[in-house]
Amino acid sequence: MSRATENGLKPMDNCVVCKKLSSLKCSNCVKVFYCSVEHQRGDWKRHKRECRPFEVASNEKYGRYLIASRDIKAGEILLKESPLVRGPSQITCPVCIRCLQGIEETDINNDQVCSQCGWPICFECTNDKRVLRIQHDECAITVARGAKFSLQNYFNPHPTYQCLTVLRCLLLKEHSPDKWNKLIQLESHCDQRRGSPQWCNDREGVARFIPRFFKCPGRWDENEILKVAGIVQINGHEVPLTDPPHVAIFDQASLVEHSCSPNLTKSFTSKADLVFWAPNPIKKGEHLSICYSDALFGTANRQNHLLQTKMFRCDCLRCSDVTEFGTYFSAIKCRQNSADNCTGLLLPENSNQWDGVWKCNTCDRTVEPLYVRSILDRAARDLESLEKDSEKQLTKFIEHYSKLLSPNHYYICDAELTLSQAIGAGEARNLQQISDEQLQRKIDLCEKLLKVFNVLTAAESRCLGALHFELHAALAELGRRGMQNKDNCCRKIIEDSLKNAVETVRLLGHEPAELSEGLIANQTKANIEGLKLILASTAPSDI
Repeated sequence: MSRATENGLKPMDNCVVCKKLSSLKCSNCVKVFYCSVEHQRGDWKRHKRECRPFEVASNEKYGRYLIASRDIKAGEILLKESPLVRGPSQITCPVCIRCLQGIEETDINNDQVCSQCGWPICFECTNDKRVLRIQHDECAITVARGAKFSLQNYFNPHPTYQCLTVLRCLLLKEHSPDKWNKLIQLESHCDQRRGSPQWCNDREGVARFIPRFFKCPGRWDENEILKVAGIVQINGHEVPLTDPPHVAIFDQASLVEHSCSPNLTKSFTSKADLVFWAPNPIKKGEHLSICYSDALFGTANRQNHLLQTKMFRCDCLRCSDVTEFGTYFSAIKCRQNSADNCTGLLLPENSNQWDGVWKCNTCDRTVEPLYVRSILDRAARDLESLEKDSEKQLTKFIEHYSKLLSPNHYYICDAELTLSQAIGAGEARNLQQISDEQLQRKIDLCEKLLKVFNVLTAAESRCLGALHFELHAALAELGRRGMQNKDNCCRKIIEDSLKNAVETVRLLGHEPAELSEGLIANQTKANIEGLKLILASTAPSDI
């Protein structure tokens, strides 16, 4: 409970239980009043379904969106939600129709399929009686077509899977009207999608295929199927808990708007529930946002990705600033070999013209788009061809393209991020085997990348958490070497390692154990106890 004040006066409203006038609010959502703790506890079973520290707002630009209804502390969970529907990705190899995991070779050999409809089922689901009691959504409609589904090729993307998530959404209308009503209110961008390659593909590959394959003409009309396909495309979240990842659609989570520098991060539970939480404090009244693209893409790449997949052009604060908050994350160098040795950086003059002329911020030299594209395309190809565990190749790439790209360019940072993880990894992942020079290089890379990424996207918890872990491990090894050499500075180094370990757990603590980030968090918890023991058992004068 909290007593809220407004201009020095206590706002009053009726207790939702007894209607008695009260100034006591629910401290989480700060929307509902109670006259006593007893009434709040008695109403919790009802109220918990709507108790959220945000409220829904709307305008012409964003449609419906969420704003914080109170100040939110770092680490708070704002929303935990189960999906309205789950299904395979549109382009996927065959997966188990129940758990959505990829089909293993043993499943193929044992011909594991649903006895009624013929859709593939993995070995684990076939032997789980609890799972088998639940009929999967497409079973009845497949049986009704008069012929079982027959899958011949298990190793390549299968066109029939393209329609399954859309089909599961359509079937909600018949067996889960409440979920259907929530789903159909989500944005589909039908007008913007009409005529696009994706729309044409959905029309031919989904809207016309579903009635034909399942022999149910007239059950859903083409426009309805296309609208649902748009909802899946615009609102689908990739869930990495299966291999390959699958797609899930959520209700309230779909109201969280996009920003390339968001204030929320997204995690999943082991049961595939979605969790939105705040890595950093959020002020009352702020829009709540996540990044629909990859926050570590450059601006032009993020814009293209959002336009193709979500059908809008982003104008967030980061996208409106060509310098990307002074990091120059997308800039290239001006005159690398010129006589005047200009140290300026080239960027578009306007944030809306990344495919136009670029201008130097020092000497005003301009270059044509073809020049910029030639450098970036070559860098992309070279980066893609690198062996990700090769320190030599990664170092050579960084040295070469540092002559052409800004120090914080996204291709440089990408290679540096990979290198920071590759140093000391190997098969045994043993930092004790690397040289002092390599160890310091790893530390320097982590510190540099943390500085850049915290400016660009401070809510990118998985990437930041992984970097803090690498830095923690490297500092711990540096401290160990210092203790052997009786270095007076090594206690401070171990303390810094502990701080980074604690930050790793804070940033990755919501990740499930099924993901590598969750495993890192669990390992780091054990490391923290070890570091504490070292610090507790060693006096400062002993180090």
